[in-house]
Parts: sequence; structure tokens; C-alpha cells
Amino acid sequence: MSVALPRGRRGGGATGGTLRSLALGTAVVLVILAVWCAVAFAFSSSGIVPYPTTLVAQLIADADLLLRGASVTLQVAGSGLLAAVAVMVPLAALCLLLPVSEPVVMRVAIVIHAIPFVAIAPILIVALAPDTSRIVITALQVYFPLLVGLLLGLRSTDSAALDVVTASGGRNLARLRFVRAASAVPQLVAGLQIAVPAAVLGAVISEFFGADKGLGAIIVNSQQAFLTDRTWAVAVFIGAIAALGYGVIALLARVLLPWAGRGAGVGTGVAGSETSRLPRWQALIAAAVSLVLLVGFWQALRSVFDLPAFFTKTPGEIVEFLVAGNPLTGEPASAFWGAFGGGLGQTLLDAVVGFAVGTVLAVAAAVLFAALPALGRTLMPFAIVLRSIPLLALTPLLMVVFGRGLLGVTVLVTLVTFFPTLVTVSAGLRSAPDGALDVIRASGGSSSRAAVLVRIPYALPSITASARIAVPAAISGATLAEWLATGKGLGQLLTQSSISADYFALWAAGVLLVVVALVAYAAIGWLDRVVTARLGIAA
Repeated sequence: MSVALPRGRRGGGATGGTLRSLALGTAVVLVILAVWCAVAFAFSSSGIVPYPTTLVAQLIADADLLLRGASVTLQVAGSGLLAAVAVMVPLAALCLLLPVSEPVVMRVAIVIHAIPFVAIAPILIVALAPDTSRIVITALQVYFPLLVGLLLGLRSTDSAALDVVTASGGRNLARLRFVRAASAVPQLVAGLQIAVPAAVLGAVISEFFGADKGLGAIIVNSQQAFLTDRTWAVAVFIGAIAALGYGVIALLARVLLPWAGRGAGVGTGVAGSETSRLPRWQALIAAAVSLVLLVGFWQALRSVFDLPAFFTKTPGEIVEFLVAGNPLTGEPASAFWGAFGGGLGQTLLDAVVGFAVGTVLAVAAAVLFAALPALGRTLMPFAIVLRSIPLLALTPLLMVVFGRGLLGVTVLVTLVTFFPTLVTVSAGLRSAPDGALDVIRASGGSSSRAAVLVRIPYALPSITASARIAVPAAISGATLAEWLATGKGLGQLLTQSSISADYFALWAAGVLLVVVALVAYAAIGWLDRVVTARLGIAA
């Protein structure tokens, strides 16, 4: 058999594939450069979009400045990433070993994830030392995708392997150690690939608030001085660093863990399929513990951290505000509820449309990249760059190009949701069982048929997991777009409350927005259970 397929033939095929990959990559890059030049020409009168040559010249001129800033930013990004990993890995394991703890962990995680960073960052900077606050802000940008991805991986295990451990007398800890930990590695890698750009972005965001060093400080100073070319250069440089970090994680995974994500056993279960719902009494206990932890931490901002009462409101004060009205202005509670209801409708529209577009595009891109790996390798760096550019720097450009209406907000929210969904779903597509794929191939089925019958069904847990990451992010992205650009929705309500120093309304709107995010997350979980039950893969 080996003589029938000469080595030269193989090498020629490999060479031809490499040449096709290079040609495809070159064509994609040329198309992107052409589109960039066209946009720069269209806005040449305002100078808001530099030509590629201008950007390259600016990068060269600012090389020393950028490298000095990067050394500061990367130190914060690395510390925040390590802190998030150190906390999330034990928490994910705890959720598996003690199922009643999972609702508590996830509710607290969602609440923190849903709070707009523009609201939480100033509080952290006041409450903590400057360096510590920036590390915490960075970790908060990273932890949620890691936690969701780890839980997905820990649950996507080979049922036969679990049965072997159980038959040998192994309990939950043994299953975690010998089976689940290995099964979680592909999703951990995917989570880290999302986390590295998020850590860089989080470090830059943390430097927006009073830092005098780092890439975030350079962006702020450049924007204030109307140095558009330098702002672009810093933003692209940040994206390049994030793309490099993504590539390093992928390379390390391929070298150190070559088996990860290559295809699971046919008996591999989907996330959540083996997890029964908690008994009612355990669910009630979990809900009570979640409420106590969240309200207790909220109260501790005043009682323990001693933050000023002027801008830090307690749970009791917010409840009284929602019932009795605003003690500062004398307005009845109905005035706030009317403003919140109107703003919520606009924000939900912005978030839902952006989330839907981002999810559809990401799933389609993941399937396309699985079919054309060369295209995926070419386009993935551009996706990382777009995800890693701080929205505070990118939003003005998006609003100029796409307008300040629904289209502009949709583009911005899509950028927030696209990349995490793409990475998570791509990992799910790669983990389809080899045995099931071989059955399709042996029956004469094509790659597209294998994708429809095997890869996509096995990737459904990854799609729902990515939705759990993207839903709170879409709500936060919508409010950010409304705050920075559109002047509508809850973003505008938050802005007006902040400008007028009405911290009662600001806190009340923020808390209710978190409740909306919790409800949306629960709806995704319900939909996940319905879909997996209809497909016959739920317990």
C-alpha cells in the first residue's frame, strides 16, 4: 500500500496545498487593503481614517513610545490573566464536585460581568491601590469566558470513560481528575484564546482612568490632542499584540497538547446533558446564598470599603428610591420607571439585533473556517485585531461610517459578540467524534454532509455556551454605544444620571440592567435544555 502512494506525490500535494493557502491569504489581504484604501479615500476630507502607508509611517515614528507603553500594559494584562485563571479553574471544579454551588457561582459571575465597566472601574480605582485596581479590572474582562468554557469542557466527557472510573469505585473527584480534566483541555485552550485579547483590552481599559503610563494612557492623550494617526497606530498595535498572544496560545497547544480538540469519542456527552436539575430545596438554597452574597458585597462597599456615600448607594437606599421616589429632585418613582422602561426597550432592541447578527456571522464563519482552514488562518488575525481595539477609540469611527442609528450600534455590538462566539464554536466543530465522521465518509458523504450531520450537532453546546458569554456582553455593548454615540436607551439614562450626579438613578438603572442580563442568561439556559431535549441529547 505504501508503494501505491509515492512520497513525491505526497510532498507535491502538500506543496500544492501550501501554495493555495498562500495565494488565498494574499488575495484576502489585498482585498482588505483595497477596502481600507477606499474607506480612507471616502473620508479623506476629515482625515479620520489614515491610509495604510500613513499608518505604517506613524507606527515606525512612534516605535519607542509604543514599546514603552506596551511593557506597562502587558505586565498588567499578564497579571490579570493569571489571576483570572487561578480563580476560575478551582471555581469550575467546585461547580462539578458540588452541583449546588454552580447556580451561586454563575449568578455572581453574571452580575459582575453585566455591570458596565464605565460604572465599576471608577469604584475599583477608588477602593483599591492603583496597580491592584488595574489588575482586577483586567481580570474582570477575562474571567467569564474562561468560566463558561471550562464548565463546557468539564461536562463534554466520554461517557464510556466515566463508566470505567465509576466501575472501578471512583467518585466525583476521581472522575474530575482522570477524565474531566483531560476533556476540558480543548475548551480551556479556546477560553485562553478568547482571554488573551480580552486581557490586553482590559489592561488598556484600566489605563483610561487616570493612568500616566501604558498604551491606554497614550490613546487618551492622543485623542485629547486630536492626533488621529497616532490613535490609529496605538489601536492597531494593541490588536497586533492580541493577535500575537492568540497565536502563541494556539502554537503552545499544538506543541504541548497535540491531541486536544482532534475529535472526541462517539460517547462524548454534550454540555449539560448529564446534569440533572437541582432538587427544589437545593435550588432555593442556592438562590438565597446568591442573594446574600451579592447584597452583602454591595452593602460592604459602604460598610467595609468605606466608599463615599455621595456616589455609593446602599441596597436599602435604592429600594427606597424605586418605591418612594428621588430624594434629590423630589420626583416620584413613576418618573424613573417611565424613563427606564422607555430606555430598556431601545437597549434590548440594540442588544438583540447585534447579538443575533454577531452569532449568525460567527457560526457561519466557524463552519467556513472548518471547511477552508487556510481562510481561517488568514482571517483570524484580523478578527482578533478588531476585537482588541478599544471601543472607546473605535466607536467614533463606526458612528461616522455607519451612522448613529441602529446600524451603527449593531456593528459595534457585533464586534463585541463575534470573536468569542467564533472561537468557542470553532472548538466545538473540531471536537466532533472521529468515529462518527468516518461513518459519513465511508458512506460516500461529503465534508459538507459530515458538517451538517455530525459537526454542527456536536457543536450545539458550544453555540449555547458562546451565547451565554455573548448575551451579557451584547447588553453592555449596546449601553456603551448609546452612552458614547446614539444618545438613546439606557446608555443615555446612565449618562444623564452621571452628568447630573444623580447617583440614585445611576445605581438603580445599573442594578435593573443586571437583572435584565440575568433573565436573558436564564432564557438562554432554558433554550439550551429545550433544544438538547428535542435532539435527544439531554438526560
